[in-house]
Amino acid sequence: MPDPVLGEKACAFVVLRKSDAPVTLDELVAYLLEKSIAKNKLPERLVVVPEMPLTPTRKVIKGRLRIP
Repeated sequence: MPDPVLGEKACAFVVLRKSDAPVTLDELVAYLLEKSIAKNKLPERLVVVPEMPLTPTRKVIKGRLRIP
């Protein structure tokens, strides 16, 4: 996501496997820290989307992901 000082910040877009099992940003960050992700790469925002926009070869179209 855009940032006036750093240029951009990390934002996580996720698709839930079960709609009745929501995830919070704190839970996601805790999970990533358990996996030894560098702190500067941790997301500062979480956006749940119904599905990822994909190309015919199943790659995510990042330009179509928008922050509400």
